Amino acid sequence: MNADSSQAAIDTKPQLRWWDLLRPIMALVAPCWASCYPPLFSTCKPEIFTVTGTIICSINSKVKLCIQEDVDSFPLIILDLPINMSELAGLMQCGTARIVLQCDLGLDRSNEPFLSAATWAMHYNGQKMGYAMRREVTGKDTLLLGTMRTISAGAGILPGKECGLGQCKYLRGQFEKVVASNYSEAYHLIDPSGCLGQELSIFFLGI
Repeated sequence: MNADSSQAAIDTKPQLRWWDLLRPIMALVAPCWASCYPPLFSTCKPEIFTVTGTIICSINSKVKLCIQEDVDSFPLIILDLPINMSELAGLMQCGTARIVLQCDLGLDRSNEPFLSAATWAMHYNGQKMGYAMRREVTGKDTLLLGTMRTISAGAGILPGKECGLGQCKYLRGQFEKVVASNYSEAYHLIDPSGCLGQELSIFFLGI
């Protein structure tokens, strides 16, 4: 199936509903991250990039988080989060979303890439949700991401025959990646209009 027909097969009707979950229903009050996570507010000027982030969930499975440099690149990380899509949607209805993923650096990981940690403690707006697990990219992941190459931002449903995993819900967007230190990275969702609303932010922290 070519890219045009693949894109046409994607049901985009739910798109407005999914983006509505990310629009703030209360005034944005940024939490005082500096007091809780000092590495994010280093005195050094942080490095800033733009990357592609995708949240995917097939029926009766947990949410997967995938981060890529762009839609054509090999994933930097894929995590199985400890929640399903309905739970995530319910949490997002409360407004601004802050997902914090913490790993234990330990002495034996001092020379390993930061995002290579296998286990990440997940907090959502300060509430502990469980543990996210990093895993290797599979053939099904490659097939799914290949199907989505024509989508740079948006949300909807992928038919089962397109992704090989059964019907999948997805949310994809461009994120501003901020690297404050070797052990702290933040990803802030850029609204499709081009604004950096920070309605969804994901923090990776080494402790």
